[in-house]
Amino acid sequence: MKQKANFLRSGLLFLTLLTGCAGGGGENSNGGSQNKPSNPTSGTQNKGEIWVQIYDGGYGSGWIEKISADYEAKTGVKVNYNMSISILDRLESDLEKSPEYDIYMSHDINWQNFAARDLLESLDDLYERDIDGTGKKFKDRLVNGAVDISKSENGSGKQHYYRVNYTQGAGGLVYNVDMFNKNGWDVPTTYEQLTALANKIVEAEIEIPGTRETVVPFTWAGSDRQYYWDYLVFEWWAQLAGMDKIDTFKKYLGPTGLFKDGYEMFNPDSYYKEFLQAYKMWYDLIAVKPANSTPSAYGNNLLQAQANFAAGKAAMMPYAQWAKFETESAMDKPFDFNIAMMKTPRAKADSPYVNYLVGFGDSIIIPSKIDAAAKERAKDFLAYLATYEACATFAEQSKGAFLAFDYTDVVLSEEANNDTFVTSIKAKLTETTTFNLVSKNEITVWNVNKVMPWVENEYYYTLACSKSSDYTAEKVGTKVYKAAKDGWSAWLRAAGLKD
Repeated sequence: MKQKANFLRSGLLFLTLLTGCAGGGGENSNGGSQNKPSNPTSGTQNKGEIWVQIYDGGYGSGWIEKISADYEAKTGVKVNYNMSISILDRLESDLEKSPEYDIYMSHDINWQNFAARDLLESLDDLYERDIDGTGKKFKDRLVNGAVDISKSENGSGKQHYYRVNYTQGAGGLVYNVDMFNKNGWDVPTTYEQLTALANKIVEAEIEIPGTRETVVPFTWAGSDRQYYWDYLVFEWWAQLAGMDKIDTFKKYLGPTGLFKDGYEMFNPDSYYKEFLQAYKMWYDLIAVKPANSTPSAYGNNLLQAQANFAAGKAAMMPYAQWAKFETESAMDKPFDFNIAMMKTPRAKADSPYVNYLVGFGDSIIIPSKIDAAAKERAKDFLAYLATYEACATFAEQSKGAFLAFDYTDVVLSEEANNDTFVTSIKAKLTETTTFNLVSKNEITVWNVNKVMPWVENEYYYTLACSKSSDYTAEKVGTKVYKAAKDGWSAWLRAAGLKD
């Protein structure tokens, strides 16, 4: 257990939260990629090729295809990529034995664990590297917060950078811009305005051509994407509690400042109070007002919600930065109306706009068990991702997702600048106060998805819609607090911490 002990000394651990991207392709969905050899770390790869494995999660393959071509034109090094929705099924085995790829990009990579077992290449030299055309080092190109959460200990207890943030993210309400304009609806800036708009839409009884239905405010996917509502609830929580209290909460230390009573972060009368207030805002808007959602939205899957929105049956839909690419791919055609993501209506009129960084747990890693030349090529390619050119390509080709680099000086194409969705995502990322829910407490890594704002990865949005009286904010607070208290000692032991 020496490796685990060394790892726990680092104190820099990471809670992966709610990436949410749905795979756009099947197993080994190449999307124009090269077929990988049985052992790509030998043969042609050693002659100057790079092999990249990417989780197929709503961004498509157009970005990597173009970036790879641009990189090859610039360096003469060929980049081969593979898109897959099952990357995590074999990632650990790959890293332990003979890695099939030089770079892995995915959500939910337990990179601190791998670093503690010496399975990852140190990226210290990459972080200090000057990035062409920017006048900045790699570490200075990353968005705020990304550097701080990327360092951990190896098996010898030494601190290094072992991962790179893949994307920054924005989530919230995607809306039908043309429908809003046609009906003279203002984009709401406060929660009160949002509830008033929902009432107005319901009362208007706008008929949907060819059906006996009328337009409703929201469509959503309760059966497989209920957590998309978190993107609003988390932001209301941050506004109500303030960033200092959010920072205190995500340390998962109790009032004593020790691990043993960290469960108090879920006390509904103190640290968890504002979270429950934010949940109640959602509850009052959705759970007890079925008329505000498409019929049985809480039982719909993502495809049904996408189809409802694309058909103009709802004015708004909770989603994230992959909404446009993923929905158009699912419908197999472009939207026939403009869409955008609004800044989440504020909890209070005097609240600042905030943005929860969706998918901030997505990681890019390089295995330690590839040869030195392959490591250097992989680092060079990651350095290229930090260039303005590559950052622009990613946002344009993914139709609204942004790499985790500063886009202040990145010039997007005219087409992207005229895209209402792309520009709305950029505005949400750059015109708000951003925050994340990354934790540096060891308990979060050894108890993945148990210690998080909801505890045990259990959500209540769908349940609240099917039986609202059992899932009021008060009752949910009691459930969550009890689950945290009951599980805490076991979670501490699993993390090697003293209770």
